[in-house]
Amino acid sequence: MTGSRRYYDAEAADYDESRGGRARARAAAAAVVELVPPGGTLLDVAGGTGIVSSELSDLGWSVLVLDGSHGMLRVAADRLPGRQLQAVADRMPVRDGSVDVVTVVWLLHLLDVPTADRVLAEAARVLRPGGHLVTTVDKSLAHGRVPKRPSDNRERVDLVARRLGLGLVGGTSFSGRSDWGSATSGDPVFPVVGYRKLSTAGPIGPVGKATA
Repeated sequence: MTGSRRYYDAEAADYDESRGGRARARAAAAAVVELVPPGGTLLDVAGGTGIVSSELSDLGWSVLVLDGSHGMLRVAADRLPGRQLQAVADRMPVRDGSVDVVTVVWLLHLLDVPTADRVLAEAARVLRPGGHLVTTVDKSLAHGRVPKRPSDNRERVDLVARRLGLGLVGGTSFSGRSDWGSATSGDPVFPVVGYRKLSTAGPIGPVGKATA
């Protein structure tokens, strides 16, 4: 088990309250809904405790929570029984073209660039033609910090998405309390971007060579 999985297993019981709780989860779900058509199947990648997924389920989505942490998924199982899948985000055991929406909330900023690119490629693979990807971007900037890596840089994610055959739909944002720490006053405002799968085509160009 990796160190990050051990961390999330240990933090699972108290994780939500340290990340804005139900209010922030509800705001995140509202941002997702703003960028996608209603209803259908939704894969919540790195969905953790399922707190955002449960909000989306209440709004009519058939949700599957994918996460690498057994502890986080145990909490998610209390909210969405039988709707969990333990797996890593860059190797999803999900059929090609089988999902209407993929959400990637607060994940890309944690990854190195090659891994983030693989996650985006996997999202494109499992989406049906016309399906939607919604992801958070520029998380460190939302906290008033200089990013450690460009993995979730908005311009970079746009470029990688285009190369994967994902067209930009638009962007929105949501705010929420965070105990993670911020260099700005007030609640951080988190940018969210939506993309639509344009065709059944595979990657367009060398995905791993995008730059910030």
